[in-house]
Amino acid sequence: MSQKSTEEMIAEYLKNGGKVTKLRYASEKDQKKASKRWNHREKAMNGNEKSKDFLMKEDEKQEMMIFSTIDQWRE
Repeated sequence: MSQKSTEEMIAEYLKNGGKVTKLRYASEKDQKKASKRWNHREKAMNGNEKSKDFLMKEDEKQEMMIFSTIDQWRE
């Protein structure tokens, strides 16, 4: 089995219809939002009803978004 260089593998991937997506870095606001969601997820697993409601509302907001999560993170 031969070893391909990274450049060769990327070129082959792109030639076969692959797409490279550059994502943006998370801002401080994004990091705080993720931290808040993670804390609520832990509390919800322990039975906290307010946290369960918070996560349900966040999921509903995400479903109503026009763009997918990946599209929102593109640069």
